[in-house]
Formats: sequence, structure tokens, C-alpha cells
Amino acid sequence: MSFIERIIGTISNPKNTMKSIAQEPMIEEAAMIVGLYAALISIAAYLQSYKITMVFEGIPNMTSSMQSIMTISAIVFALIRPFILWFIIAGVVHLLSMALVGEGRFYPQVITITGYSMLPMILAGLVSIGIFLMIDPQTVIISPENQGALKELYSSPIFLTSEFVSIILQAWCTLILFYGIRTAHNISSNASAIICSIPFAFSLLSMVFTLQGFGIK
Repeated sequence: MSFIERIIGTISNPKNTMKSIAQEPMIEEAAMIVGLYAALISIAAYLQSYKITMVFEGIPNMTSSMQSIMTISAIVFALIRPFILWFIIAGVVHLLSMALVGEGRFYPQVITITGYSMLPMILAGLVSIGIFLMIDPQTVIISPENQGALKELYSSPIFLTSEFVSIILQAWCTLILFYGIRTAHNISSNASAIICSIPFAFSLLSMVFTLQGFGIK
């Protein structure tokens, strides 16, 4: 099965395709998927910095050079974050699977399966790019007197829709991971479902805490 066939199969028939990937794991293919996702969200981060200008008023020592450093740091973090999540999720599901007497190997089986499970997030990256291309440039003034500026920005329908789409795509990722872990570790469907639901639950909690941090409830 070629790389393209695996990609198509992961989307259209994840049950059988993940079985094939578990039997012949190709970590370089998984790295390409994660790398493409990382490239897309780093582009989205760049567009966000271009379309949304943060102006910090009344905050000591906040110079324009420091704001530029923050922008560059956000773009770099967006580039490396998917790779960090890839290894963390793979490590967590592998350890939990082994605790339930799983039989698979972390490398290259689980790490490859986890990378393939992130395939739907490429669409999330495209959605983010589309959103920042659609919105008009705007300036958000952040100051002690205007603490609700970020809330107004991130509670807009377009950003909330983006979060909703992201959660749906992460649920799709969880389904793919479910089939992969069940096959790779030869564990029951119930055990695989519990294991794979943990990263998804963490994503939900992260989204809730992020929205609460912006004052959105």
C-alpha cells in the first residue's frame, strides 16, 4: 500500500488501513503528515500576527522589539508544537496500553499510528489559514482599562466556529487512533476507547480553560 493509498484509506476506511499501518509502520510517512500540519498552523500564526496587531498600553517594559520577539516566538512554537504533541500522545497511549497488557511497540508502531491519526488536523490548519485570510486587519488595545479586548475578539462567531470545527476534527483523530491502538497492541475495543479518549478529553479541557482565560464562558 502506497503512502497516498494509506492517506486515502485512513480517511475512508480507518479500520482496515490502520491495521495495515500497524503491520508495516513507516515513521517517515507519519513525520510528513505531522510536518505538513505544523507548517500550516505556523502559517496561520504568521497570518494572525499580520491581521491582528496587539497594542499593550500601560504595561511596563513592553517595547516594540519585545512585541516582535513575542510574535516570532508564537510562530516558532506553532511550528514545533505538533511534534511535541505527537510524541507526548504516542507515549501516553503506549504506556496506558502496556499497563493493560498490550503487545505493541512504541517505535515504530505506536509513533507511526499516532502520526497518521493526526491527519484530520491538516484540515484544521487549513481552516485556521482561511479564517485569518478572511478577517480584516484589526488592532486590539490591551490595557488595565480595556481588559475585555481579547474576549471581544475571541468570542466572535468566526473564532468560536473555528474552535468547534477543531474539536470535531480532534474527535475524528481519536477514532483513527482507536483503530490503530486496538490493532497494534491487540487490546479490547473498550480498553482502546478508554485510552484514546484521554488525549481527546485533555484537548477539550484545554479549550475550555483557554476560553475562560479570555473571559469567555
